[in-house]
Amino acid sequence: MITSCHFLGSSSQGNCLLIKSTKGNFLLDAGFSGKQIIERLSTFGLTIYDINAIFITHEHTDHSQGLRGLFKYEHVQCFANRATAMAINDKFDKVFRWNYFVCGEKFPYKDFIIETFSIPHDAIEPVGYLFRSKDGGKSLCWMTDLGYVPQHLQKYVEDSEILILEANYDNIMLENDEKRPPAIKNRIRGRYGHLSNESAFNLVTNANCPQWQKIFLAHLSRDCNDSEIVTSLFGTDICNRFNITVVDPHNAVGVSYSCV
Repeated sequence: MITSCHFLGSSSQGNCLLIKSTKGNFLLDAGFSGKQIIERLSTFGLTIYDINAIFITHEHTDHSQGLRGLFKYEHVQCFANRATAMAINDKFDKVFRWNYFVCGEKFPYKDFIIETFSIPHDAIEPVGYLFRSKDGGKSLCWMTDLGYVPQHLQKYVEDSEILILEANYDNIMLENDEKRPPAIKNRIRGRYGHLSNESAFNLVTNANCPQWQKIFLAHLSRDCNDSEIVTSLFGTDICNRFNITVVDPHNAVGVSYSCV
């Protein structure tokens, strides 16, 4: 079962979550260089030899670049669907050692049953994950990098006790951002882009009998969002009700949750 989870980083610059369990440790995404990931693991008293596996959501660099540097550690298993794996092989001009899964199917890993589901994002075959403990421990859902939440994905969100949900941008900040051309802004706001603060808020507040004991609002844009804006939008009552933590994109390392 999951004993704790810890962010190694979460923003448009890179994303990586450390999950500790009773039967091993693994990473969700590897969006920093291998060297950076190893350095950040040391914050929690771990080395790369303490990591058993990496689960990849999609091929974009802010979720996969660490694989290039971690490739030499043969004990680390890498999981992805075949389309994502092939895209990463092409991106880094390497043939990584992959454990493939078919998106939409469940598969066992150590003390978990892992459910995978397609999400709407502008990648080859992006996925979200729901980790269910075989022994009744807390379940964890990772759902970032999606333009909207289709109705059929609500069950994965609501069934999780730990939810990691994207709140990528503030509409006003994005509109006023001078670094991004209109085409990029439209891509971010599109149905295959990213979730806005308002979209994340609507999802949380309209949920039907969710199981949440902890919510992380993550993958905030450094330029087009602010953790205080997100916190203000959700308000004290909702934040307290669902034990919400807004993951600051400038200071995410060490944001943690203990399950025991």
